[in-house]
Formats: sequence, C-alpha cells, structure tokens
Amino acid sequence: MARPKEAFDEALAIQAKAAMEKLKDSKLCFRLQAIASCSNQSVNTVAAVMGVSRHTIWRLAERFRNQGLEGLRDKPKGHNPAKLDEKKRQQIARWLNTGTNHAGKNVHWTLELLSCEVERVFNIKISIASLWTMLHTMGFRQKVPRPAHAKADVEEQKHFKKNSQ
Repeated sequence: MARPKEAFDEALAIQAKAAMEKLKDSKLCFRLQAIASCSNQSVNTVAAVMGVSRHTIWRLAERFRNQGLEGLRDKPKGHNPAKLDEKKRQQIARWLNTGTNHAGKNVHWTLELLSCEVERVFNIKISIASLWTMLHTMGFRQKVPRPAHAKADVEEQKHFKKNSQ
C-alpha cells in the first residue's frame, strides 16, 4: 500500500525550501545534487524536479567539469567604478558650500547647472540622477522653497505684515 500524499503538502515544501535557504552553501549543494542526479535520471527530469531549465543543468555540469567546486560558486557581481574620485567630490563640495563655481563667480546651484559645470571643468558627463545620489551620500540636502497658496494676494500679505507689528 502506497504512502498517503497528505504527508507532502505545499506548506511542507515551502518550509523545506526556507530551511534550505538558511544553510550556508545551499546553492552549492543544490547544484551538486543536480549534477549527481543526471547520472541515473534524464536531464529533462532533473531540470523539472529542480525547477530550472535543461540548459542550466548543462552549464552547471560544464562548469563543474572545467573548474571543479569553485566553478559552481556564484561569482561576485561587479559594479561600475565611480566617475568622480574623492578629490573631485571635495571640489564639488567646496563649490556648493561657497556658492561659487570654479572661476569664483557666485552661482545659485541647481542639479542641471552643477552637471554642466562638472562636464565643463572635469570633462565628465554625469546624469542628474547620479549627481543627486552622489550629493545625497555626501550629506547635501535639497533646498525646497516654502509653499505658497495659488490664490494668495501678495499685496494683502504685505499690508498684513506691516500692520501686525
């Protein structure tokens, strides 16, 4: 007599997957098991059971054959290096703190103006979004004007300020 199917429900599968993810090298074990299972099962069956494509199984086997265990480990993901080095960032911080550009003229900085100035002085094109992110990490905050009501009467406000003292 076969075992009842109720012993293997969806909740148990989710719990097992969560426990496997907590293991230190669960991906490595998963990949090794997939390769080992292909010795007595078809690649299609192993791929279906593991929830990956056949091509993934073939790539894992090839990486293991050529590089061994290190071939199955995830490689670190690289990132693009910063366009502006620390010296250039300090120069930009000086511009913002003093309110002047590289020539010493007073400037009311906006992101567009700062982007143009960086391109002109350092010959580096940087997007406004990247510039804003960099400035935010440097500790600068955006200045926002006080809100003004659309139907406000400026003359009446001036009169009110004069008479309220």
